[in-house]
Amino acid sequence: MYQVFSRDYRYVELIKLGDQLLQEDLPFQAARTYESAINLSPNKELGYLKRAAAHQKQGDLKRALEDLLTVSEVSPDTLTVSLRLADIYHARGQFDDATTYYAKALALDPDSQSILYQLGMACFRAGRESEALEALTRAIEVQEDFFGAYYLRAAIHRSLGQDGEAESDYLKVLELRSESDEARSALIELHLENEDSVKAMKIVQEEIDRQPQEPTSYLHLADVHRLQGQHDEAIAAVGLALEQDPNLPQAYLQLGELWLGEGIRRGDHVALEKAVQALSSAAEMDPANGRAALALGRACLAIDDEERGFSELQRASEATPIQAEAHRLLGDIYQNRGNYAEAVTAYLIYLKLVGETPSVLERMGDAYSGMENFESAATTYLQVATLEPRRVLPFVKAARAWLAAGQPREAVRACRRGLSSSPENQILADLLAQATQPDAQAGPI
Repeated sequence: MYQVFSRDYRYVELIKLGDQLLQEDLPFQAARTYESAINLSPNKELGYLKRAAAHQKQGDLKRALEDLLTVSEVSPDTLTVSLRLADIYHARGQFDDATTYYAKALALDPDSQSILYQLGMACFRAGRESEALEALTRAIEVQEDFFGAYYLRAAIHRSLGQDGEAESDYLKVLELRSESDEARSALIELHLENEDSVKAMKIVQEEIDRQPQEPTSYLHLADVHRLQGQHDEAIAAVGLALEQDPNLPQAYLQLGELWLGEGIRRGDHVALEKAVQALSSAAEMDPANGRAALALGRACLAIDDEERGFSELQRASEATPIQAEAHRLLGDIYQNRGNYAEAVTAYLIYLKLVGETPSVLERMGDAYSGMENFESAATTYLQVATLEPRRVLPFVKAARAWLAAGQPREAVRACRRGLSSSPENQILADLLAQATQPDAQAGPI
């Protein structure tokens, strides 16, 4: 009996010491202390739970998960263990597993708005939007003023293109928390995406009245003016933002993009030079900003500074989030320089990010032709023809590529497909005649 009590006493003392170390932000030492407790009493779940917390604080999610799975086999406290497991899986990015354990916890506490919210978040990140909406709606039913659930539900509605529902939820968040800058900015962006300048301007004016010293408010104002085609007013609004904060990279980025758009539209070299100057400042202040690097690259190309433009576009292509347009522009530069393999790679990345785009697919087909990979070129041209069946040129290019590849039968098929939509096309008729000759050979591309 004495030995049992002595062991239990030491176990409790070690747990207390581990707690103290964890409170003093010494998770490694705490984990070692909890391990000593576990060695004394390996059948008690408390030591595993505590050590899991220490591992989690260290960022060692794998070992934390192992401890929690051990506890789940012996602990009667299923709710706590399920929640801890769900949190670990969520932190590890295993969102489907996280939803499983949040659902287990919810079954034990069906009216917990916090568990419903966490379940909604995990479902959303797992790509299960309808389940996420269901969980968040239940959370709101439990707690009508749960502004966090409204905000997340609005984001999900927005991702699904359900703009009316998203707007309603954002407005509810602002009703509950008028100081929520995130919800106000999201609502403005939603109106801008829908090109509803009237609604956007209303929210922006409210934002400026509430926080006249906040530079972001004036950047939103610039966005609304840009949407309305009011270039000078947009420039002036960015100027107001810079008056509040002269070291704001986003302001220089927006200023540069405004000048870039105006310069390209009017062919105005002075405006393009202003764009380069503003965007250079933005890129210098925030070197990791891919959007700034992309805009600066485009501006440099517009003033015929290809070397700098190429360098900036390379930087944009390596940024996070990925700038798809940078890869397309790099592909065009590689293509023009005769670096066809690099061009194909750049176009493939763009298409993977954006989806099938006829003009880029056609450029990629040209790059394959430049590499003399005529079969890939022909296949790519036929992809373009499938997307744009009324255009004749993709069929012409495909037929020429098949002939260059020494496959006249495929060339015949491409010609006949093209002639079915354009029977009078003489180029296709000539290619068909060439492909049907008994001694058809690979012809010029």
